Amino acid sequence: MSAHLDQAPVSGSQVNEHITMRLLKEGTPNDPSVIVLLEFAPGAQFGEDRHTVREIVHVLKGEFGDGANVWPAGTLLCAEPGSVHHPQSAAGCTILVVYPDGEDA
Repeated sequence: MSAHLDQAPVSGSQVNEHITMRLLKEGTPNDPSVIVLLEFAPGAQFGEDRHTVREIVHVLKGEFGDGANVWPAGTLLCAEPGSVHHPQSAAGCTILVVYPDGEDA
């Protein structure tokens, strides 16, 4: 599997008008992992995000806020099932999100 981040098509399910999602890898029965690229416009947010599965976030560009902290490019974050955060970006950012066990239902 390979995907070029800048060439991946924009997904049909936009998070909201200020957050663009690019689906890089869909889950399959043999490999349920899902990988998406999220691009936040300056000031974008989408409220409470409660996890039922593990989520790994790599901040590629800009600064990503989780409601408690602001994380610069290069940061790797791991959220366990049951965790809650409030994704946002005052300045705008691009993050790579991996759901190793499949996406939240």
